[in-house]
Amino acid sequence: MGCIVACSRIRAVDAASDAATVGSRTALSGAVSDVILAVTERQIAPGETASFPFVARTAYGIPSIHEFNVISDNPNFNPDWVRLGQSAGDSYGPHYILEISPGDIGRSQYGAYPLRLSWRTAGTYRQAGGRCTLIIRPCVRAVAEPAVKIWPTGQVCLLLENYGSTDMDVSISIRRRGSDWSRQWDFHLLAKDDPFSFSALFDPPPGKRSGDFELTVSAAGVPLVRRTIRARRSLIPGRLISDMQVSA
Repeated sequence: MGCIVACSRIRAVDAASDAATVGSRTALSGAVSDVILAVTERQIAPGETASFPFVARTAYGIPSIHEFNVISDNPNFNPDWVRLGQSAGDSYGPHYILEISPGDIGRSQYGAYPLRLSWRTAGTYRQAGGRCTLIIRPCVRAVAEPAVKIWPTGQVCLLLENYGSTDMDVSISIRRRGSDWSRQWDFHLLAKDDPFSFSALFDPPPGKRSGDFELTVSAAGVPLVRRTIRARRSLIPGRLISDMQVSA
């Protein structure tokens, strides 16, 4: 699978120093050049911007021109999404920020984009690099805590909102941890519609009145919500929240 490359030239003057410190990591003088990212994963929806601050660490301490490359094995990656610039740093080395802003994208462009950020120091043949992952998710979110009960019958409830401009196919599945029992529902969510209240009944595992269940909500094949829920005898309505963060 071919790689798509976006390049940006930035002139940077590296001050000589005996040590370069990034967070709790320290590079002693004489170490090889490297790229250190402050974060290694970002999740965004179309129209939002993913920011990856990083440090270009060099052992040479001489003026140099860096050519930064952003490479992805995902063929849907668009180099036009990329912006590179310098950010405020300290005396230990040049600080930069990688920003990725997907615009009006199609369904095929949702998903994960493993990225490699690299640069070649002038006068050397070694490329220093760092890796990170961009996840572009649809404009669908859960606006209330999901709730699950399994007695006297099984029921799952949650509130979803599609705030994008494209209709979405949504999948909701529930699985009991430690067993092969599972259920799944698929439906269509209209774009920029009012919050959609989803409620479905299911036959719980025989003889179970409580237990841990894994609930997953996906839109256009991209996981949005992944929660472990302790199901009990009664269904307690979840409180409203502004957004639901993905949890592993």
